[in-house]
Amino acid sequence: MDKTQRQAIKTAIETFTVRATKTGAIARETLVKEGIYLTSGKLAPEYQPKPARKTA
Repeated sequence: MDKTQRQAIKTAIETFTVRATKTGAIARETLVKEGIYLTSGKLAPEYQPKPARKTA
């Protein structure tokens, strides 16, 4: 990957971040679209913390 490609990727990430964080509602919608949160507002199962193990 050359310098131009890296710069294009950085620019795309910055553009996405600016759009995705414009408002709280847009940020929430983006997190749901990306699969991090469910439409109910809860974390998707794969992102939920694992339960603590009980010790004997």
